[in-house]
Amino acid sequence: MNSYVVNLYPKPNGANLGQNLTVAGTVVSFTNDLDYKTNGVLVSVQTAPVFVTYDGSTPSASNGHLLPIGYMDLWSKERAVAAKFIRNGATSALVNLSQFTN
Repeated sequence: MNSYVVNLYPKPNGANLGQNLTVAGTVVSFTNDLDYKTNGVLVSVQTAPVFVTYDGSTPSASNGHLLPIGYMDLWSKERAVAAKFIRNGATSALVNLSQFTN
């Protein structure tokens, strides 16, 4: 019998760098050069809230999910690559991504 086991305790993906994304008045995304071994990323929102979409549409005050300052969650690699961000309000935000593997 074959089984697929997922380690519930992700570990940092070696020397693969994270990404700091400055989110201002134009739509930005993480780069798609995440390591092939990466299957999860830790995403945190710092300095200001942001709107995010995952369906290819443009985020705005009337479209997308609002992520507040201090938001932190473990996302799939695919979700991070699909995410598009724009700031909420006049203050630019910093969104940080760290790569993890099992």
